[in-house]
Amino acid sequence: MSSNKVLHPEVLWAQRSNELFITINVIDCKEPKINVTGDKLSFEGKAGPEQLLYGFELDFYKEIKPETAKRSTTARNIFLVLEKAEQKQGYWPRLQKDKTKIPFIKTDFARWKDEDDDEDEGGPDPMGGMDFSSLMGEGADSALDDSDEDMPGLETVDDATNINDSTKEESTETSEDIKSEDNEIKKDESESTK
Repeated sequence: MSSNKVLHPEVLWAQRSNELFITINVIDCKEPKINVTGDKLSFEGKAGPEQLLYGFELDFYKEIKPETAKRSTTARNIFLVLEKAEQKQGYWPRLQKDKTKIPFIKTDFARWKDEDDDEDEGGPDPMGGMDFSSLMGEGADSALDDSDEDMPGLETVDDATNINDSTKEESTETSEDIKSEDNEIKKDESESTK
């Protein structure tokens, strides 16, 4: 691979109504060059075990405040928090100005929050607004009790092989019928062999 070729790192992004979160996934990036302006982000740096050259340039959908940009660098990635220039302007439909999809830019689902969820300070409701305590109230108990009345009575067990006396008589008759049929089959077989 030629040393002149610039590779694109994976870039993850998420947003809130007033800020952007951008993660540049590069391992062991040495001397990263990050330039943040009001409408653009550019990155260049050598990373990975072979110290290959990575880079990209991105035009933002709208303006940001470059003077408030925050950065955190780890051995695995570079994380940026960028403030939108217009506060409470709502969510951007995309990160970049151009509508074409850039394959190395992906949604950061770990940090993503929908616009509706952003208004709730407590975060999303894991129960979806349902009140499960009402299901265990008196109405639910009485509904369970009513259904018990419709169930037929259970039969008692007399011994290990029969359910009750009427079944015992039926099974005895059935076994006698089987014995007589067996005897008739044996007679027919013995007559046909003669």
